[in-house]
Amino acid sequence: MTNIIGADISFYQDDPQTPQGVNFSKMRENAYFVIVRAGQNTWGDRDFKVNWRESKAVGLPRGSYWFYDSRVEPKTQAEKWVSMFDGDFGELPLWCDFEDNYNGAYKGWKNWYNFIEQLKKLIPANKEIGIYTGYYYWKENTVAVGIPTGSLNYFKQYPLWIANYGVTAPQVPGPWDTWTLWQFTDNGDGTLYGVESLNIDLNYFNGNADAFKQRFGVDGTPGTVVIPKPSNFYRVTAWSLKVRQGAGLNFTQVGSLVLNEVVEKIGENSDGTWLNIKNADGTLTGWSFAAYLQNISSTDSSTGETSTDTGSTTGGSGSASGGTDTGGSSGGSGTDTGSGTGTGTDSGSGASTPPEEEDTNWYRVTPSGLKIRSGPGLEFEAIGLLTFGELVEKLDASPDNQWLKIRSQDGAREGWSFGEYLVSAHAPVAEEPQAAVVPAHQDKNWYRINTSKLNVREGANLSAKITNALFKNDVVPALDESDSKWAKIEKLDGSVGWCSRDYMIKVSSNSRPDSVIQQLFPGVTYIRKDLTSPRKIVVHVMAIDLQNTKLEFLVTPSPNNTDILCTRTTSQFLEEFKLSAAINGGYFSYLDAEHSPASLCATGGDPVRISDYAASRGKVYSPKSTAQPVVHIARKNQVSFNKASNQIFNAVSGDRMIVENGRVIKNLAAQIPNPRTALGINRNARWLTWMVVDGRQSGYSEGVTFPELGELLISFGVHTGANMDGGGSSAMVIRGADGKSVVLNSPIEMNHPGKERPVGNHLGLLIKP
Repeated sequence: MTNIIGADISFYQDDPQTPQGVNFSKMRENAYFVIVRAGQNTWGDRDFKVNWRESKAVGLPRGSYWFYDSRVEPKTQAEKWVSMFDGDFGELPLWCDFEDNYNGAYKGWKNWYNFIEQLKKLIPANKEIGIYTGYYYWKENTVAVGIPTGSLNYFKQYPLWIANYGVTAPQVPGPWDTWTLWQFTDNGDGTLYGVESLNIDLNYFNGNADAFKQRFGVDGTPGTVVIPKPSNFYRVTAWSLKVRQGAGLNFTQVGSLVLNEVVEKIGENSDGTWLNIKNADGTLTGWSFAAYLQNISSTDSSTGETSTDTGSTTGGSGSASGGTDTGGSSGGSGTDTGSGTGTGTDSGSGASTPPEEEDTNWYRVTPSGLKIRSGPGLEFEAIGLLTFGELVEKLDASPDNQWLKIRSQDGAREGWSFGEYLVSAHAPVAEEPQAAVVPAHQDKNWYRINTSKLNVREGANLSAKITNALFKNDVVPALDESDSKWAKIEKLDGSVGWCSRDYMIKVSSNSRPDSVIQQLFPGVTYIRKDLTSPRKIVVHVMAIDLQNTKLEFLVTPSPNNTDILCTRTTSQFLEEFKLSAAINGGYFSYLDAEHSPASLCATGGDPVRISDYAASRGKVYSPKSTAQPVVHIARKNQVSFNKASNQIFNAVSGDRMIVENGRVIKNLAAQIPNPRTALGINRNARWLTWMVVDGRQSGYSEGVTFPELGELLISFGVHTGANMDGGGSSAMVIRGADGKSVVLNSPIEMNHPGKERPVGNHLGLLIKP
């Protein structure tokens, strides 16, 4: 008998800096089922809802699992799990994942019992529950601690999902005598199953496809994705749509259709830009422009009633050559705000009527990436990508307003995107193009300092005033070498001065070296590495000695002690709070247009909501409990990940752990290089590492994947490290000699190299006098 295969996934299989997410259509080609992580502790998995929805859309049978966390009361965890579903509990069991080693107050089988019993009270009576565990873990936490036989047998009523790698058959712990699912590897081919991690957990069902269908009442056969076929019925998306005698603007108008009216297609012109239609009662027949008619799939042609499947409609079948664009004029915006004039809208060859007023339907992209599709549904091909914070113009909307037809600000991309990830925004303001960033002083000789301390003076002589200093192994460019004994140098903070050449060793001629190091402040060293493998990568590192008593950290504070802040660039944050160095912080989301920037952010910036836990100077202004890692910095600068001291001081959240116990975490989304920001500490937590990797800049730096980021952190001595908000948000900034900010890396906001993105919160460092 052949065991069928399914996958289990979590947010770790998705890279938030890429727009594609999990390709469930690809997974459907190779997997019979999927089990989706719902959460842990009191945290919902960030990707659960989209994974749950999209796996259903392609017909994959779904189960979910909850990682039981012994630090939180069992009933609370059960209630949080049930709240994730909105009534859709999937087709496969709910799997209780018992494998935690937190040694919390709610550890052990008695609490597992309470967890399951509370879960049973909250879900439908016919919904099956299962148990996930490992053979030795289960034995050590039941039999080894003296569980009574009757209590052990209680768990046998639930099917077993056992984890056991590298064996030909899994070991089955008592009280079970067989298994239902077997997680046989954590090293499956991620690409084959449509995830962004190179590896993925894979599971066998204990039986073949027929047994699976009989056991769960579903058809898990891969490759049987059913996409509804287009029908001959269409919905009107314009406020009012003219019907003409023929397929063109030169034909006489014979009537009009109203928004959301359903009509039947009885013909079309040669290029499909005009449709011959008739209305529901047959009293009006004629031709209308196809761009304002949206096909309704899964339609009962005898009644005209439409399917409620939100992904089953297709877009209009033509384009307006020489005419007004869809939604580009008043009254032509489909299910928009009702600004139409009611006088009728049409377009097509030869149309030249300009819009009556400027379109103000602008939206901002809220996830790190968002697909543009050829039609309003998941079954349509992805034809482009939008990035976090990008502004787009709304052209049209699906009948239920779940999908918006949009056009990018530069006009180069057009298609349909899911409206949940677009929030209203003001029309864009024209900006001057930003010049590409070129590494400074590529035409200079660079030198390394080979003495413990070298004075920097105003002039090229020993009597000149000392203005600064360089330290052993600092690397600097020589701006002027006309004097045989002295060289004029420049530090990263922009200060210049003269140094004795006796203590300088040349490391490169007429080019910037691949490695640059400078002590910025006492206990704070900056390192830049230019790598050529596996691609061009520029890495910026700040190593901070936490034993320096003059350090003081700051997470962006909230002016009103809520999770709503106003965006600032990292440079603005540094200058506003007069800091020595700063880096971008955690994730955030833009607020709807009803939150007025003028009232909430009178001094500038957009109002945003911090996505995860955050605290500043002892005030917890975003108390959210999520699965994302939290970097805690205590009052005396002790840094820890996910474990706070008794008194919260500064805290900022990241995206996911990258390095634990000196090793890169498995199954990280891996395929697409991007700009990254990361924080890490060494084994004894003395050194804090800030890391920014530049990306999305061909010929300069293309970025790194998560596993590559982990390896880089380890190469700089990191034992525990997390990925923070990255992409266009990544920035590392120091205070310059003139008191203004100096950006050390090359940010990439909206594809503008060198331009900083205004972000929600930051982590700053002050070196006290």
